[in-house]
Amino acid sequence: MNTIIYWVGLAIILLLAIYIIFYFLYLKLKLVVDPAISTESMPALKPVPIPTKNQKSVVHKLTVFIFEVRTWELVENWHYTLSDGVELVIPKGFRFDGASIPRPFWAILNPIGLLLIPGLLHDYGYKYNQIWQMTPNGEITPYMKGEGKEYWDNLFKKVGKEVNGFFLVNFIAWLAVALGGSGAWNGHRKENVEVVKPDLSR
Repeated sequence: MNTIIYWVGLAIILLLAIYIIFYFLYLKLKLVVDPAISTESMPALKPVPIPTKNQKSVVHKLTVFIFEVRTWELVENWHYTLSDGVELVIPKGFRFDGASIPRPFWAILNPIGLLLIPGLLHDYGYKYNQIWQMTPNGEITPYMKGEGKEYWDNLFKKVGKEVNGFFLVNFIAWLAVALGGSGAWNGHRKENVEVVKPDLSR
């Protein structure tokens, strides 16, 4: 057990060291690049409070603080167009946590950083095993309904490449959800929450 803790701790320290090195390089080089997605195309989100206040003890509050992942809620319908021209729609009110990236890895795999958009699509696909698409004539129809876990994991990697173009980050994140996403996937299948079509009138 002590050996595992040692290696996990060492890995986290190395990741943070790499992050700090690249951060100082970033400041030194003063990199300025045009984003692959416009500000207007970004999802409008509000944070959902982390429930520390009503916990019954300090230990419970601390546990929630350390392990609870921030959830975000869409405040309006969000549209994203894939590279093949398919326009996807995620409905207002959907809550997600950005692919549930463990907190120690946020320095590299921040769920609301480079992985925000692929994580949003991935979380919706995981929950409902489909996404909505808008057809050229303006109708809303299911997209890839019933395609399964592997499809949504691969879409996560594909959209990450489209949005941020960072192969290593996208590959590590894809590997994390491909290997570690079965619990979330199976949990959603057991819950079997009914999917609600986006209301385009609001």
